[in-house]
Amino acid sequence: MKTIYRIYPAVGIARIGNSETGYILGSESAGMIPEGPYRDNSSPGKIKPQAVRFRIYKFIRDEFGKETFDSEIVLDEKTKITWSVHLVNSKAAGGNFPPGGLSASPRNAEYDRAGLVVDASLQSISGKNQIIGPLVGEINFIKNGNVEGSAKVTLGRILTDEEGRLIVVGGPGKSGSPIDRGLDNFANNDGWYDGVADGPVTAVVEVEGEAPGNAEGGAWVVVAPPSYAPGIENVTTWYDQALNVAVRNFSPHLIKDVPSFTRDIYPILKRVVMIHWVTEQRNRHHGAAGNFLNPARLSKLADKTESGRSARETVLKWLTKPNTYVDPNTPPPQLPPAMPKVNSGVDPDNPERGEYTALTEYQYTMMEKWSRGDFEADWIGEPAPIPFDDLPPGQRPDALTRASLEGCIGAPFFPGIEVTYVIAQAATYEAPFRIKHTLPPGFLTERMALPWQADFLACGELWWPAQRPVDVVTASGEIQSFSRGIQDYGDMVRWWTELGFVVKKGEKFVEDERNSIDGQS
Repeated sequence: MKTIYRIYPAVGIARIGNSETGYILGSESAGMIPEGPYRDNSSPGKIKPQAVRFRIYKFIRDEFGKETFDSEIVLDEKTKITWSVHLVNSKAAGGNFPPGGLSASPRNAEYDRAGLVVDASLQSISGKNQIIGPLVGEINFIKNGNVEGSAKVTLGRILTDEEGRLIVVGGPGKSGSPIDRGLDNFANNDGWYDGVADGPVTAVVEVEGEAPGNAEGGAWVVVAPPSYAPGIENVTTWYDQALNVAVRNFSPHLIKDVPSFTRDIYPILKRVVMIHWVTEQRNRHHGAAGNFLNPARLSKLADKTESGRSARETVLKWLTKPNTYVDPNTPPPQLPPAMPKVNSGVDPDNPERGEYTALTEYQYTMMEKWSRGDFEADWIGEPAPIPFDDLPPGQRPDALTRASLEGCIGAPFFPGIEVTYVIAQAATYEAPFRIKHTLPPGFLTERMALPWQADFLACGELWWPAQRPVDVVTASGEIQSFSRGIQDYGDMVRWWTELGFVVKKGEKFVEDERNSIDGQS
């Protein structure tokens, strides 16, 4: 028998915010939304950064490799936990997108590469209720040995809670150009930096009377832009992409022979419908006929008998098949197959080409089985999300990872919001949902837009409305542009902190907590 320690979530998501007085904790159980308000009590209110909490769980591995859940490991008089976090932003030293990476022409080609990496260095923390931060790196634009401009960049901070668990809090999200360059591209702007980052999380557990043990495989953290509609999920999430990689490359046993309507099919249908709260164009494409949540329509879709076949087959007919190639940045077709109704991105298998946005292969396979009537007809209503502390202890580790990744976009990749197409590549992972520990800090966010605000403005149409709303319903019931008052990339750099959040009020999702932007409420 061997004791194994492992960190969860396998990938944690923190988000930037300009408030210095508090933070919100990211979801720790699927379907549970981070609790607002999302601004602090200052006037006008500032966006609270999102934090992610990491925990360590103990498993027992027998001589045949089978693992059994044991317990969560927390700090006590006999147990010490030392956490380490390494946050890096390497965007300015990366390649131009698309496709980014080593095959692309370099950003800031005339400047020394080493100075362009914002490295907050490896930071360690242990004990209860400790604080380290801010975690700060520096960017230097060096040409021919001369520093033309530099800036200190805060990427986040780290804390521990009363049980010695790690909390990573997003930084203030500042973007700028120390050499006074303008902004003229959605993804590549030389001379600029921003405040997103990513990197590994590791831990050493020391139990009295035992040799110190490293948490197997470590974990990873991403500091991303805010999610302005936290109660609305993308049709395909990072969790879906990571699961697709897992079933194809690591764990075929995760494949379900028979999908559950409630757990596997309904969430996809619901996500499609919920997008209408954040894009009016979705209503023009779908209208009332696309409301899968209408009780009569839903009853047909949940029926596995012959009477429900036509309704199921009609939905499948509209779904774009995975791996349908097209130029990136192409609008969806008007005729089927043409769902999801979002623009195309790059193909993760070959980032030099594009593909229509589609469900993952695994999602699509589940939908095919459902359309044929090969599914569990288990629908009795939408199950209520279960708070983390009410979950059985053995379900909590995986719940942390799922909750973290379901809040992130999983398609299209042009480049994305939190991360891009690398999350759909097997080479990024060393085990299901575990980022390969040999990858450098900053790898996941390097290909993202620089600064992120430029792409955030440019992609104000059919891209990622669950993270970056296109249209919103205001408190008065009007439909307004989410980014009203913002005219150009520079405006978004200045005003992202004042944008509103889409929250549920009664039966509607409406804009709330928006500050005035250039005189527009």
